[in-house]
Amino acid sequence: MKTIITLLSLTLVCLAPLQADPQRGEGPPQGRQNETRMLHHLLEMEQEDLTALRKTIERIERMTPEEKALLRERISKLERMKPERLEAMRKHFDSIDPETREAMHQRWLEMTSEERRNWRKKLHEIPEEERINLFKEQGFLPTPGKPPKGPRPLRTEDE
Repeated sequence: MKTIITLLSLTLVCLAPLQADPQRGEGPPQGRQNETRMLHHLLEMEQEDLTALRKTIERIERMTPEEKALLRERISKLERMKPERLEAMRKHFDSIDPETREAMHQRWLEMTSEERRNWRKKLHEIPEEERINLFKEQGFLPTPGKPPKGPRPLRTEDE
């Protein structure tokens, strides 16, 4: 999920220059100016960021309208989240060793949208100990006996 949010944020960063400086009636037409700004920004990006952006765009293109609506809803929920909760989630993510994070990320990318939706639902319904075992069984934790460090942040009722 963090990866999707990161990649979508990267996409938004690419689109931000389009809204930054409104047209004043002089120079090239609005569409051309925006295209030039976008091109300039893309030319300054690192290769790995461009690759990630391309993969994100391709993934979005393959989504159904319903999947896009669900993703917009999840992103909106993150945007409305309290800063403390968001920071706790980031700290938890950072506490997972890079090898495990990469394995989790790769496994997540291999899943279909339907599988991801079912996975999230299943995780919310089971106790923490079962959740850790499920992570191991499903290939999200490559190193046996290495569960995520630290407690999960508590959810408030409005989240």
